[in-house]
Amino acid sequence: MTEKPSPRGKLIALSVDGLRPEIYRAAEGRFPNLNEMERSGASAESMETIYPSTTYPAHATIVTGVAPRTHGIYSHLASLDPTERARPWCWFAAVLRAPALWDVARASRRRTAALSWPVSAGAAIDHNIPEIWNPAAPDPHSDFETPARHSTPGLFGEVAKLLAPMLGKADPDQLRGEAALYLWNHYRPDLLLVHFILYDAKAHAFGPASAEALKALESADRAIGKIREATSADPATTLVALSDHGFLPVEKEAAPLVAFAQNGLFARGADGSLSLRRLGAVNAGGSMAVYWLEPPSTDDRRRLEAAVGELQAAGVVQEVIDREKLETLQADPDAELMIEAAPGFTFSERMEGPLVSNSAQDRGAHGYLPSRTGMEATFSIVGCDIAAGKNLGRISIQQIAPTLAKIMGLPADILASEAKPLDLR
Repeated sequence: MTEKPSPRGKLIALSVDGLRPEIYRAAEGRFPNLNEMERSGASAESMETIYPSTTYPAHATIVTGVAPRTHGIYSHLASLDPTERARPWCWFAAVLRAPALWDVARASRRRTAALSWPVSAGAAIDHNIPEIWNPAAPDPHSDFETPARHSTPGLFGEVAKLLAPMLGKADPDQLRGEAALYLWNHYRPDLLLVHFILYDAKAHAFGPASAEALKALESADRAIGKIREATSADPATTLVALSDHGFLPVEKEAAPLVAFAQNGLFARGADGSLSLRRLGAVNAGGSMAVYWLEPPSTDDRRRLEAAVGELQAAGVVQEVIDREKLETLQADPDAELMIEAAPGFTFSERMEGPLVSNSAQDRGAHGYLPSRTGMEATFSIVGCDIAAGKNLGRISIQQIAPTLAKIMGLPADILASEAKPLDLR
């Protein structure tokens, strides 16, 4: 029997990319808005993410309520060719194989808006500025033409004009916060999805608990506070702060593609450059997926086994995830296997040089198994009829979409999710 939806309500979901709850809980007072949301509403002790624990498949799960094996977003990349210089990402909602919250909202004639939400380009969202860029651009982060082209007609220019006085003075999360407030106040959507990215960027570069990452989190916390203040007077509005995955500090970098190349799994030109042969790969930092792009020969399989053995002997692989375990994890059905990085290691896409570098370019990584300590994601929710200070325990990221649909009074049976909504009272 389908559970009866709640009365119609409005909802804002704010995703702080990469935030594990211990980071802001350990610094009581430094992140007052995240801390206050836990006191004023319900929150998860931790939220288990998906595999690999990366942004695009996790955000797809947040809005569909199903695992990657069902929604079809297995990683951030849309290309399996590790020799390709400018690899496209999974930007477009058309590749989703399961209904998203915006589809359910549209079916109920509800207005939707999204700002830099992953896998939302071309989505059936009324007011949308998606996360998308040209990977071949000299500086993809300065590419504004691509998101403008894929946004709701006229919306990017409208918001850009509003934010023009802040450019060069505010960081990306402050800009997104102001843009979110504009969308909320000007278009009054029933559902607003916002993606904050600065903490993730700084956690990668300097480490998840570094001064730089914590300063970035302060910025996201301020943006969350401004949005909460602007909406707190409306009892019909529910506010959610969540994340897609956690983070682990790393000290060393390993390059599995080097081992694959040394074992002849890529072609090598006369100039020594590597090109695609039969082996595809997608790096997630804490793990790497390996694919056969053409049926492998017995010799190909032997070469892959030898390369993985070398990685294990070097101490950079904690576990080899075979197809059977990938099915249990509801992960990529096309991967031949995935290798899980050992503690302290992150994988790179480097194809030349030493197999192991004792100094990693990044000081933080994710993409590891969701069971690894540190990969836990964040979930807090504040609104009418939500119990204050309620600890939800350890929840699944697949419970979010049906929970949000219920809060908004949307017909959750449109979703493909079999997860039960959270009990927030």
